[in-house]
Amino acid sequence: MGSEDRALRVKARGSRWKAEGGAAVLPDGPAHGEPRAVRTRETAEYAREAMISSAHAHDRAAQLLERMAAAHPEEADLHLQAATRHRRWAENDRKLANEHPPHGGDPDGGE
Repeated sequence: MGSEDRALRVKARGSRWKAEGGAAVLPDGPAHGEPRAVRTRETAEYAREAMISSAHAHDRAAQLLERMAAAHPEEADLHLQAATRHRRWAENDRKLANEHPPHGGDPDGGE
């Protein structure tokens, strides 16, 4: 039995097919006929917000690991190494977000 036989044939819930070209259109996607520039800007803003959110999550993880290091001295070195990695990942996410600031907005998302 090949992998194609075992693969499930599924369709994303809530999607519909356009009559022309068969491209999937999600219900929360861009309105029909919306200019490409608008879709591109919205996509870039969403990606930027995701990077900011990820940076905040990595900061929270680093803080937790630092508290864990203080509470468990026998594992402190490992916790602090992991916290350092999370801080580096947070800085990477902030750098990516700052490369694509919103038009006329705060590069930190106002948070």
